[in-house]
Amino acid sequence: MTTPTSATQRSQRLLDLAGRLADDFATRADEHDRENTFPFENFEAMKRENYTSLPIPEEVGGLGGTLLDLCLCQERLAMGDASTALAVNMHLFAVGSMAEQVGMTDPQAMLMAGMLAQQHWIIGGGFTEAEIGGNCGFPTTTAVRQEHEGVRGFVLNGRKTFTSMAPIIDFFAINTSTTDDEGKPVIGMFTVPRATQGIEIVETWDTMSMRATASHDLVIKDAWVPEQALVAMRQPGDTDVGANIILSWFCGTVASVYLGIATAARDFAYDWAKTRKPVLFERPISHFPGVQFHAADIEVELAAARALVHQTVQEWIGGGLRGRDDLARIVLMKYLATNAAVRIVDQAMGIVGAPGIFRRHPMQRFYRDVRAGPFHPMTNDVARELIGKTALGIPMECQPRWG
Repeated sequence: MTTPTSATQRSQRLLDLAGRLADDFATRADEHDRENTFPFENFEAMKRENYTSLPIPEEVGGLGGTLLDLCLCQERLAMGDASTALAVNMHLFAVGSMAEQVGMTDPQAMLMAGMLAQQHWIIGGGFTEAEIGGNCGFPTTTAVRQEHEGVRGFVLNGRKTFTSMAPIIDFFAINTSTTDDEGKPVIGMFTVPRATQGIEIVETWDTMSMRATASHDLVIKDAWVPEQALVAMRQPGDTDVGANIILSWFCGTVASVYLGIATAARDFAYDWAKTRKPVLFERPISHFPGVQFHAADIEVELAAARALVHQTVQEWIGGGLRGRDDLARIVLMKYLATNAAVRIVDQAMGIVGAPGIFRRHPMQRFYRDVRAGPFHPMTNDVARELIGKTALGIPMECQPRWG
C-alpha cells in the first residue's frame, strides 16, 4: 500500500523529471516551431526517462503517476515546449484512460500496460474527423465485422485528422462506428499497429499553432484487424457514462497543458516588466499601475483555473463524477482553463507590449499556441451547450439541438 509520504515523494520526483525535460526542450522549441519540424529528440528523451509511461503502474514498469500527477507534470512540461507537451499528452491520456476503463486487474490489460512501458511504445489518437467536427457523436469511420482466413475480426475504413505524433506512433487508438455481438450500434475503440496494411499517414500539418506536433491525417482503407484489437465499446451519444473516463483524463491534462503555456507567458512578462526601464523613468515598468493591473488579472485567472482543474481531478480520483450529469462538471474544467489561458497570455502580451510580436521572443509563440486550446473537444459552443443544458435539466441529446 502506498503511504501518503511515499505518494508525495513520488509526485515530487515526477514533477522534477518534468521540469528537467521542460528546461531541455525549451532550448529547441523555437527552432522546431520556425521549421515546422517534429522534435524526435524530445520523444527519445521522454522514452529514456520513462516519462511516456507516467500513468502506468510501477509494478509493470511504469512510473505509477495518478491523473493529478500527470496534470501537474504536463503543465510543467508545457512551460518548456507546448507542442511536445500537447503531442505526448495524446499518448498519455489515452494510456491512462484505457487502463482505467479496462481495469488493471485484468491480466490482458496488465500485459499490454507492461509492454507499453518496457518497449516504450507510443499510442496515438485517431479520434477527430472533419465530417463531424470533433469527437462527439457517431464516428464516420466504420468497423465492419468480417472473418479473414477463419479468424474473426473487423475491416476499418475512414479518415482521421489531428493525429498528433504521427511520425512515431506505434499503435493507433481509433474510435469507430460498429456493432456489438447482438448487432446493436456502438462506438468501438480499437488499437491498431502501425504496420497494419491499409494504414497511411498523409502529411497535412502546417498551422499557426502547435506547429511541432506533426498532427497529420490518418487514412484507413480496408484495414483488417483481429477481434482482439477491439479494446472497448461504449454506447453512442455525447453524454454516455463511458465518456466520463475518457474526458476526465483528456480534459484534465489538456487544460493543464494550456495552463502551462499561460504560466510560461506570465513568467516571461514578469521578468520583462522587472527589467524594462524606459529612459524617461526612474524605475522599471513593473511600477506602472497598468502593468500591475495586468499582473493582478493574470494571478486571479490562473489561480481560479488551476484550482478548478485540481479540484475536479481530485474528485475524480476519489471516485466521484461517475454519473451521466457529471460530464458537464468534467468538461467545465477544460472550458474554463483553456479560455482563461488565452486571456492570461493576452494580459502578458499587454505587459510586454510591441516587442512581444518579434520572433526573437517566445511571447509570440505563446500567443499563437495558446489559441488552439478552445478548439479541443468539447469546443466552446458544445461545452457551453452541455453545461447550460445540464444546469437547466435538459438532456444533451434533446432535439432540436438549436432552436
